[in-house]
Amino acid sequence: MSANSSPGASPPSGASAFMDPTRLTVDYHDGRSDQAQAVSIWVSQGMLELAGHGILRQIPIHQVQWPDLSEPGVCIVTLPGGGTLRTVDHLAWATWQQQQNLIPSKALKTRQSWRWSLTATLLLLAICATSYVFALPTNSG
Repeated sequence: MSANSSPGASPPSGASAFMDPTRLTVDYHDGRSDQAQAVSIWVSQGMLELAGHGILRQIPIHQVQWPDLSEPGVCIVTLPGGGTLRTVDHLAWATWQQQQNLIPSKALKTRQSWRWSLTATLLLLAICATSYVFALPTNSG
């Protein structure tokens, strides 16, 4: 950030937005129209801030669903109200997300892991089978 800008100021326009490591340019879908708009995003005082042509929005960080960095492909951030942020530059997104300490929670990683899902399913089946064999009264006729 330059000496003349404040933390809540709108992002610089043009190529200077790419040079500031605290800001990232992504596509913003507002959830109402099909047209995506390029916006700069940054984090300031617990808020995700978006600024672009005709767009200035602040969203509390805790309401944003961050993508898992281990997932390849397009990074999609889900915003409250149906909007999304998208980028195909996975490396730039991962670098920005880690710099901002916006790493998905362990609970999210666990929910998205097929190994944990398989383990939970097998455990549930084992509990059901055990309950069927040992907990139900025998039918004596």
